[in-house]
Amino acid sequence: MKIVSVNLKFTPATAPDVTGYKLYHVTKGEELGVDSPAIDLGMPAIDAATGQMIVTLKDIPEIAGLAEGTYTLGVSAYDDVGNESDMSVGDLEVDFTAPDPPGPLSFESE
Repeated sequence: MKIVSVNLKFTPATAPDVTGYKLYHVTKGEELGVDSPAIDLGMPAIDAATGQMIVTLKDIPEIAGLAEGTYTLGVSAYDDVGNESDMSVGDLEVDFTAPDPPGPLSFESE
């Protein structure tokens, strides 16, 4: 199983010298920090309707392949000399539970 339809959205940093963003991830309960696994997102696309940056998680192999469970994700901004902001943090629940089946079938003659 893999993540198929989750987008991460966040408001861009306001500093004019931001050159990219990093996405950090750990299993919920683990400490999230700059030593956590990270993915360089570069400059994600901006959703014209909301003004937020949008990242399609299924397009990131390290995230798309996560096992079922809850993860803490953090996004930081960085500039061209390597300075990095604090992280905006949120939890992602990965749930592969199948939906309930449809109700009983019935047949009717025409």
